[in-house]
Amino acid sequence: MDRKAFFLLGFIMFLTMTGYGIVLPTLPFLADDLNLTSVQMSSLIIIWAVSQLITAPIWGRLADNIGRKPVLIFGVFGFGVAFLILIFAQNYWQLMMARLIGAALSSGAQPAAFAMVSDQTKKEFRNQSIAKMGAVNGLGFLCGPAIGGLFSPLGVTIPFIIAGLLALITLPFAWVYIKDTKALNDKEGTNENHKVEMHLNNEETLSFWQSILMVTKKGYWNHYTIILGLSIAASSFFGLLGYFMIASFNASPTFVSLAFSAQAGTSVVVQFFLLKKCYELWDEETITKIGLFITIIGYCLISFAPVISVVIIGCIFTGLGQSLVRPTTVAMLSKRNEMGQGITMGLQHSMDSLGRILGPLWGGWVFIFLSSAPFITSAIITALLLGITYLTSYQDKIQINMQNQKDTSNS
Repeated sequence: MDRKAFFLLGFIMFLTMTGYGIVLPTLPFLADDLNLTSVQMSSLIIIWAVSQLITAPIWGRLADNIGRKPVLIFGVFGFGVAFLILIFAQNYWQLMMARLIGAALSSGAQPAAFAMVSDQTKKEFRNQSIAKMGAVNGLGFLCGPAIGGLFSPLGVTIPFIIAGLLALITLPFAWVYIKDTKALNDKEGTNENHKVEMHLNNEETLSFWQSILMVTKKGYWNHYTIILGLSIAASSFFGLLGYFMIASFNASPTFVSLAFSAQAGTSVVVQFFLLKKCYELWDEETITKIGLFITIIGYCLISFAPVISVVIIGCIFTGLGQSLVRPTTVAMLSKRNEMGQGITMGLQHSMDSLGRILGPLWGGWVFIFLSSAPFITSAIITALLLGITYLTSYQDKIQINMQNQKDTSNS
């Protein structure tokens, strides 16, 4: 992909995710101003994920049909609107509708961005490009809470205004400098993936619902399952880590912030600087297995930590492991040619959203019985994902051997 376009796209996603990172820790204070209960507050987080679960594949399909750029611009616009309309909410139902509409409008931004990266990156370099885009998103999310804390003394609605404006000011840059990669490739016919997408769209071999069902097909289901499992484990981790550290170690806000920063910071560093070397040493399947194993160690360290420093080390391990697995899995999905990049990334975003619904619900329930239970179950989920990876690898080897034997007998 053109370096200037890639950096500009990354900058747009960075500002957008910074806005999201600003709002997430500030939302409880807005809810408190409206005297909402903890259940109502939780529902405001869940409804965002539910809305994106439903709408992301639709936006992804549109990105395949009408182009990436319109969906990207509308998605970034949706992010800005989602944050700004929150400041006008006067009760719970208005907040709920604002979150629902905002998520629906904005859910196309990330699928369109990742589809653009996939369009213009050769397969052998796609892992690195997707990893860097993921790192940019992570860096924006990491910076968001700090910026939100800086502006929150000015008023509870100020961080929402800042977040909305950060998203909206990127729109002119996107409009002028971002080229629609799908339109370019359709015109030039130079990209292998887009030749396949053009065939699919022109011949209508896959309807929208057939594309949705691709999550169950061979070559797709295992990757989407890994995305879903990682999201369930990670969202349970993020939702309950602070409570766990307070309950088990009477941790101060400084230590809780340090734990989150250790996890996110490690993930950003690995995706920016270390993944390229990993791809030179190992294939994607091996990297996925290593990453899942490291993630399991991280969750186990947190679950059975005797002192708070071990929890922080566990957070570093989870950040390292997930940063190896996630971009590698997304890249492997993007290399499948049975459907367009837009719907592929839209479904990936939906699996993420589904995980963000199930993870906090499960983690919050088991936390009542045992404070370390959310992290123990996250380790178990990740272990199951590792087992799935080994199983599909074994099945693929058997199929390759059978095909080789068949070809030998035919010759």
